[in-house]
Amino acid sequence: MSRPLANITKETLAPLWARHDIPVDRIASALGVSRQAVSYKAKSLGLPSRAKVRRCYVDDETFTRMWNAGVCSTDMAAHFGYTHRSAIGTRRRILGLPARTRGKGGTNSGGWHQTISLTQFFEAELAAAMQAEAQQRKAAQ
Repeated sequence: MSRPLANITKETLAPLWARHDIPVDRIASALGVSRQAVSYKAKSLGLPSRAKVRRCYVDDETFTRMWNAGVCSTDMAAHFGYTHRSAIGTRRRILGLPARTRGKGGTNSGGWHQTISLTQFFEAELAAAMQAEAQQRKAAQ
């Protein structure tokens, strides 16, 4: 009977575990075990929790643009790799950005004023970039 966990050493798992851009599911698939087995093995080998050492891949400029555009906190959290949307509020306070206000609900998600989806934000960014490029081409002619 094969015991795949017994064959996983600290030297094998540590470099993969430290790469936060590689999901645990993908590591598990490559090693032929479950996601839970990888987490258990990492803990038993003394590797740090990924949740506690999560690196922030968010630059302040992108975060500020998204927040000011009104991107939904849940979408922002998923995009930036945060485990919970409350981290977005904490980051907003650290950056000194204004809080959002609630309306009477209805058309907006959760009643928040000026919320848009991540897709709408990227579409608006693309449209602005295309417009700027068109103006540059027109000025160059």
